[in-house]
Amino acid sequence: MTLLTRIFWLALRDLTLELRGRTGLLAAVFFLFTMLLILGLALGPNQDELRKAAPGVLWVALAFAGSLLAGRAFGLEVEDNTLDDLLLIPGSREWIYYGKLLFQLLLLLAVGLVLLFLTAGLFYLPLATLPGILVTLVLGSVGYASVSTFYAGMLARLRGREALLPLVLFPVVVPVILASVRATTLLMEGLPLGEVAEWWRLLLVFDVIYLTLCGLLFPYVLEG
Repeated sequence: MTLLTRIFWLALRDLTLELRGRTGLLAAVFFLFTMLLILGLALGPNQDELRKAAPGVLWVALAFAGSLLAGRAFGLEVEDNTLDDLLLIPGSREWIYYGKLLFQLLLLLAVGLVLLFLTAGLFYLPLATLPGILVTLVLGSVGYASVSTFYAGMLARLRGREALLPLVLFPVVVPVILASVRATTLLMEGLPLGEVAEWWRLLLVFDVIYLTLCGLLFPYVLEG
């Protein structure tokens, strides 16, 4: 099989297993809905205050979602002892990373869309600039998923990986989260797209750097 075919089928297999089980995905969505509800009650009924907090709440919730879902990429491989089977397939190992990354990205985008509409309903996040918000969601999710997939693979064989993953992940993805929050805030305030595009370009730079470095280092980390 070609490299792209391997990536596609690995992501499709993982996505099929995840949707068939549904427990991990539903648990993450329920947890995040509860978190949004508690934050909304804590901030009070003032619509202006809720609207100002909406971009930060959205991306903090998405960061928690990413950390909850990151372990799903390699969790089944470790439980079923199939990770070594993937390593036995001839050829370079980068396709494993990009296949798992595609799986993570699809999950993160799906949860991100749910969070976006929940935030819009609970925190009065205006959706008039929905196309721009979706661009920010995609760029931010790519950067986050690229790092979370890398660290999930690095910690896959360790005990307590669920607790260790957020500790090593969040310091690296902070620039992505901050840039995403800023871009979402500017869109919400109705500022020109030229100002928002600066943050989009910054997110794109992070995406390219993370995708390249993680893809190159992943084979050594996985086998080591």
